[in-house]
Amino acid sequence: MDGFFITYCIFAGAGLLISLLTLVQTWEHRRYHRKRFSAHVESRDLPPAIVYVPCKGVDLGFEENLHALFTQDYPDYQLCFILEADTDPARAVIDRVNSRFPAVKCRVVVAGLATDCGQKVHNLIVATADIPVEAKVLAFADSDACPGPLWLARMIRRTANSRTGVVTGYRWFVPQRNSLSNLIVAAMNNQLAGNLGLRLFNLVWGGSWAMRKEVFEQLSFPDAWHGCLNDDLIVTQRVREARYKVVYEPHCLVASSVDMSFPALLEFARRQYFQVRVYTPRWWWLGLTAAGMAGFMYFGSLLWAVKGLLVGGPVAVPVICMAAYYTAGMIRTAMRHHTIRPFLQTDKAELRSAAWFEILALPVTALFHLIAVFASAFGRRIVWRGIHYYVAGPNRTRIEHRESPTVSPQAPSKAA
Repeated sequence: MDGFFITYCIFAGAGLLISLLTLVQTWEHRRYHRKRFSAHVESRDLPPAIVYVPCKGVDLGFEENLHALFTQDYPDYQLCFILEADTDPARAVIDRVNSRFPAVKCRVVVAGLATDCGQKVHNLIVATADIPVEAKVLAFADSDACPGPLWLARMIRRTANSRTGVVTGYRWFVPQRNSLSNLIVAAMNNQLAGNLGLRLFNLVWGGSWAMRKEVFEQLSFPDAWHGCLNDDLIVTQRVREARYKVVYEPHCLVASSVDMSFPALLEFARRQYFQVRVYTPRWWWLGLTAAGMAGFMYFGSLLWAVKGLLVGGPVAVPVICMAAYYTAGMIRTAMRHHTIRPFLQTDKAELRSAAWFEILALPVTALFHLIAVFASAFGRRIVWRGIHYYVAGPNRTRIEHRESPTVSPQAPSKAA
């Protein structure tokens, strides 16, 4: 037997074993979600909270997302929206929605322009430098996410455990159009939601997380963010170093509308992997291994089968391996969608096309994961919301260019 084919068989066997193990993990993921779905929560006897929402421009569904934040079923909370400039178009929408809910405490912080960190990180540093005395828990949301009415209560209830450092949700992309780029980016993102649940794989996602104020201060925030491009991976790292738990709450999974072109898709995917490479390199290597294995099982098996047909050699083995890997992936994906669907505050019909695409187009998604992780391995520059960054290290970020500056660098100010 050809030595190269023996090597293929060894790697294919490893790929099938990993696929089987991840199928078991998806079953456990389903069991964990079912347990959380049946868990009852009372929106009473909850500590006063403040929700920080960095904003830049008007995202898809922005007004609907704000409405969801203003109508949380929570006894005592306030909202803090953070802008880089008072001229940001988001300001008018915030004021309009705020006027409909005068009973909800709300303030807007104008942070000014970042110079040596990510703009979102700068916004958070400025806003959390002066936490209201009455707030006992801090929650964070992204402006492009639409939480359910019990999002805040569910999340903050789970911060009560003394060993819990942070409670996090995640995003679930909902394509606004069934374009190929939208379906691919939704599939890429939503696959990662299947990793959350077990403590080992939990990472904080910056658009849906909460932490007790005492823990926030103990972990030296907001100072720990200085010089950083990323906010959530730094939180994950600090929490784990302090030997606290990173807890995932499925009820804090939030729907996020997405409409991307192919260039935007590639930029987004590279940026996600790039941040993981800079801030949690072990996870980046794990992502590279996973993407490489999927690419090998789909495209390596295909090449072996084609080689066998053209010049002679084994054909059945690579075809069977590829088919088995693909079938396990389809089962895993269908199970994940069925598990997640009850937690999303969105019409099921909106999810159907994306679910079928993800189930049937697994090799396409694997290819784009592979492209993105390889692209993130090179260079130190990224573009994020029109800002060009150079990231020399975890705490060494430089802004090189702004495509459309809205304000000159200034001291932060606050507006009621």
